[in-house]
Amino acid sequence: MWASTAASNAGDGITRTLLPLLVVAHHPDPAAVAGLTTVNMLPWLLFALPAGVLVDRVDRRRIVLGSNVVRAAALLGAALALADDRPLVLLYALAFLLGIAETLADTAAPAMLPRLVDERHLERANGRLMAAQIVLNETAGPPVAGLLVGLTAAAALATGGVLYALAALLLCGLAPLARTSREAAPGGARGGVLRDIREGLGFVLGHRTLRRTLAASALYGLVFSATFSMLVLLSERTLGLGEAGYGLLLAVGSLGAVAGSWLAPRAADRLPTVRLARWSLVASGAAYAALGLGRHPVLAALALAANGVFMMGWNIPVMSLRQRLTPEDLQGRVMSVSRLCAWGTMPVGATLGGLLAEALSVPAVFVVCGTVLAVGALVLLAPVREDHSAPGDALPAPFAPPPSSGAPPADPPPHSDLLDKG
Repeated sequence: MWASTAASNAGDGITRTLLPLLVVAHHPDPAAVAGLTTVNMLPWLLFALPAGVLVDRVDRRRIVLGSNVVRAAALLGAALALADDRPLVLLYALAFLLGIAETLADTAAPAMLPRLVDERHLERANGRLMAAQIVLNETAGPPVAGLLVGLTAAAALATGGVLYALAALLLCGLAPLARTSREAAPGGARGGVLRDIREGLGFVLGHRTLRRTLAASALYGLVFSATFSMLVLLSERTLGLGEAGYGLLLAVGSLGAVAGSWLAPRAADRLPTVRLARWSLVASGAAYAALGLGRHPVLAALALAANGVFMMGWNIPVMSLRQRLTPEDLQGRVMSVSRLCAWGTMPVGATLGGLLAEALSVPAVFVVCGTVLAVGALVLLAPVREDHSAPGDALPAPFAPPPSSGAPPADPPPHSDLLDKG
């Protein structure tokens, strides 16, 4: 699974950089470029919740495998169809199709992980998967895409297609391990899609830890998109860096995130999970504020590196916590809700970042957003206790039927102190 994730993330890094370059080369209009991003992200808003239902009904390995096959075929076909003429509508169609496949794959993959890894190793497994994503998707992918498109666009598209095909091939070895449990939902007991969506939402909203961590994820999505959209202006206007300097800033932030993906699982062995996540989010807010207050490139680089570490200190424990707290037959729906909360707020955050920059200044965006994130993390997560004495915050038994199924309550799980010990 790690090797497949690495290959697909390398494909993501190439295609996400390549498609905007193709649009700019043939349709140099800011509205056209913005439209590409909107079309690519739209499937998360339209299909995230139905994707969660599908992930809970179908073999998750097949969903990820099929998504990679679709992306491989789409990019290899585009390498032929878009070799000469590149109509905007075809580029948009390609971006939308890739967005649908990504929505399915990114919902199914984390829902599949608890069946592949012992519960006590979830932090390390998530850390290694996220490290592959950061290195190949965010750090190595964009420059490789730039080099490939300098040769031919067809070569860049075909390279992405080959990487997705490799990701699909590598998943074939998971057939005996990653099948979704069907005993909890026999064929006759299945309701409609809307009923399944309501069941997933009801489980999340009825569980205080999940509810509050998802609210914190939505806040983080707002802050991240608001600050990232202004980072290029901060680099150019405030720090006086050019294009190369901006690239180095992004690289330093990625290195911090890679370091965080190694540190976070080890910290989770020694600290209670919610406490680690809460203070990582507070520290991330402080790093954003420091980024806005500093006026020297070295200080900015240090703040971005620190923020990368703290971002992983939030993401890895919280992802592992959700996987532990969620029954097997609800994994897909809970993951889809978490993705919707994190990604669905990003367009709003980017808009708010622009409005704040116009009303105040670009550095003020980082100070305000960092302060809001730190305070919001304390407000949202302070009521979540490491014990489960509070109503609505008890751990569900692994593989137990969801509360709405009408089944009698399960016995307490043997590891009811999971939040204490991470």
